[in-house]
Amino acid sequence: MGSESRRETGSGGPPADQRGADARDRILAALDHLRGVQEAGGDPSRPPPSACQENELLRWAELTGLLLNPAEFIPHLIRGGQEHDLLSRGDRVVKVTRNGVFGLSPGIELALVSSADDARRFHLWEATPMEYLERLRLQNLLVPGINQLEGVIAHNEGGGIAIVTSQPRFEIVAVRTVEIDLWFAHLGFQKITDSAYYRAEDNLGVFDAHEKTSSVLATT
Repeated sequence: MGSESRRETGSGGPPADQRGADARDRILAALDHLRGVQEAGGDPSRPPPSACQENELLRWAELTGLLLNPAEFIPHLIRGGQEHDLLSRGDRVVKVTRNGVFGLSPGIELALVSSADDARRFHLWEATPMEYLERLRLQNLLVPGINQLEGVIAHNEGGGIAIVTSQPRFEIVAVRTVEIDLWFAHLGFQKITDSAYYRAEDNLGVFDAHEKTSSVLATT
């Protein structure tokens, strides 16, 4: 996490450093900040590496008052899924990324394609903080307000930083695949394979949406 970086300035609204106070805007504010960062000596056409993004997210959290005290979260967490540990607080569930990992990011590994005749190969890579936050933003497009950025914890126990988010508490009701298919179809998605859906109008894909990971969210 020692990469140098610089903050590029530009027009288009208030600086991201000044936009973090509004909970509804924190995900966008953090993304705005990371998108404006260029690693010193790096390729300006590529996003900075994950370590640089982590450093910049920490700096942004300090500037916006969103750098959180680990003692208020880490001792109280319970084990969640592959990406997060969990903490219940009132009517919200707090999610903390674990071991400096921010989930997975899908894409095509072009280096593995030797010729135009070879099939494109779909892969999953460990996501960067920017890719993680972008995924939260896209989820909020499908279910407005489902994700809220609470802040950042420096030097999580597993190494690196932890991103802290929260979601409303819901009563979970299991659903069948046919209900999942209908829900996505209503939103303009086509089913492209088992548990995966795609919407061409905004190039948005959803993966791993099967009966074990999906539910109807009904307020109690």
